[in-house]
Parts: sequence; structure tokens; C-alpha cells
Amino acid sequence: MLKISVKDETREKRLLLELEGRLAGPWVEELERSWLAERQRVPSEEIIVRLSNVSFIDEAGKELLGRIFHAGAKLEGSGCMVRAIIARIMGAVFSRHDCEDENRKIIAAQSGGGQGK
Repeated sequence: MLKISVKDETREKRLLLELEGRLAGPWVEELERSWLAERQRVPSEEIIVRLSNVSFIDEAGKELLGRIFHAGAKLEGSGCMVRAIIARIMGAVFSRHDCEDENRKIIAAQSGGGQGK
């Protein structure tokens, strides 16, 4: 399942599509419909697709995100998987060390090692 929240940030002249869940199967088509509808509704606004709460992206989802990016939208996200997919779409280099650093920070925060310094 995929939840798509649309937030119109009129003041910043941008539209945020915030995704939560799995971008796979029929949900890819649902995102495409939402994106196209919002792009027609507010063609002058920047569109940001936030993927921070996405747990899985299948090949069709990756392909759609590539089309959305190349049409001018900005992709945002966190987590190793999402950041690696965004980097690949953008043609950027993504190192496995990026994930290792992130994992160390998470472990340190969970064990209290990141606090009180």
C-alpha cells in the first residue's frame, strides 16, 4: 500500500507529494496519476516528491521516479535504499560507505553513544 499526501506550499511556490509505504505494483500507476494531475493543476510550482517513509520501490517505481525527476521534479529521501535510488536516478555516485556512516550514527543514537557529547 502507498499513501500519497499532497501539500500545497503556496508561500514557497512548491507542491509536496509525500509518500509512505511501498511504491510497487498498482501504486506506481496511482503515483503517476497523482503527479500528472498535480502538475496540470499547478504547472508553475516546483514539485517535490518526498520518499523518506517509503519502504520498498520496485523497478516500475524506479522508472517512474526517473521520469518524474527528468520532468523537473525534485526527489527527497532518507535511508540507504531511498538515497541510493535517488542517486542512481540523478546520476550521482553513491558509496556503500554512506550507508555504513548512517548505520553507525543510528546505532550510536540507540545506544546513547551519540548523546552528551
